[in-house]
Amino acid sequence: MKAIVKTKKAPGVEVRDVNVPEVTDTDMLVKVKAASVCGSDVHVYEWTPSYEWMPLPVILGHEFSGEVVSVGAKVKTVAVGDRITAMPGMACSRCDYCQVGRPDLCRKRISLGLGGDGAFAEYIRLSAATTTFKLPETLSYEAASLTEPLSVVLRAVDLATLRVGQTAGVLGPGPIGLLAMQLVKLSGVSLLMVAGAAPDTKRLALATELGADVTVDVTKEDPVKKALALTRRGFDVVLEASGSPKSVPQALQMVKPGGKVILIGIHPAPGEIPTTDVVRQSKSIIGAYGYDADIWNRAIMLLNTKRVKVDSMISHRLPLTDANHGFEMLVKKEATKVIFIP
Repeated sequence: MKAIVKTKKAPGVEVRDVNVPEVTDTDMLVKVKAASVCGSDVHVYEWTPSYEWMPLPVILGHEFSGEVVSVGAKVKTVAVGDRITAMPGMACSRCDYCQVGRPDLCRKRISLGLGGDGAFAEYIRLSAATTTFKLPETLSYEAASLTEPLSVVLRAVDLATLRVGQTAGVLGPGPIGLLAMQLVKLSGVSLLMVAGAAPDTKRLALATELGADVTVDVTKEDPVKKALALTRRGFDVVLEASGSPKSVPQALQMVKPGGKVILIGIHPAPGEIPTTDVVRQSKSIIGAYGYDADIWNRAIMLLNTKRVKVDSMISHRLPLTDANHGFEMLVKKEATKVIFIP
């Protein structure tokens, strides 16, 4: 089968012919129907700092949906023909803890697409302990492949505890930022500003289409001054989704005293924090990472009911063989969300 493989500790990926994964009695085999490219996949493609620990070669990809085509005798959670998506953290199903029903303590937990082979392939093997979710018949495979990033953002917005009528800003109009702004809008804010840089022109236009009240190109306008001009004292909440270290101090200047900054983006270097300002103005910095099964179920409902709209975010659908082209478009911000269709 074809697969997109990270083969060396340097920029780039390779499309390789590899064997279809073998399935034991504690595994399931899934035919991948759609696999979307995460920002972390782009970081791995570019080989930015903090991914040196990855075991190579490895098939990338952790945002996906597919159809179960084979199940082992000990797999009870799914059946052949089920349409599913799954959490990327996968217990091994074989170690002593997994064997006594404690996959949460697994000694060999695998992170799909990073620590073990992922979904940028025609087929993916999942262990019996993988947390899977059956998809509604009315939810497309493409939309379902965005369940994972939407779940990341749902947790972030939960932590923001926004109230109806409050104000918010989102830094970074990439896929995470565009999902975040939609959830913020659903929370009932009275004012929502989304900021991006010059290469984000199309993404900022899409943010407006999806409900942003104000968009700012930070290369032309100071987002801090704009936030203060719109709100006088600053936003109640700012969600940082750009992954740029420079945006962290900006976000803290954009929130009012007592406000919250929610960090979602993965930064390649530390960001400066004006600690005295944070202390004296009682500002909060909250890191948002991960999710649970309840959040995933909520994400699937939001996608199925189209309360969160992702079709317009999917700018390119490509075969696995166009891997490098897809990644390069994301690096240059010529694409918003790329989905590989094996």
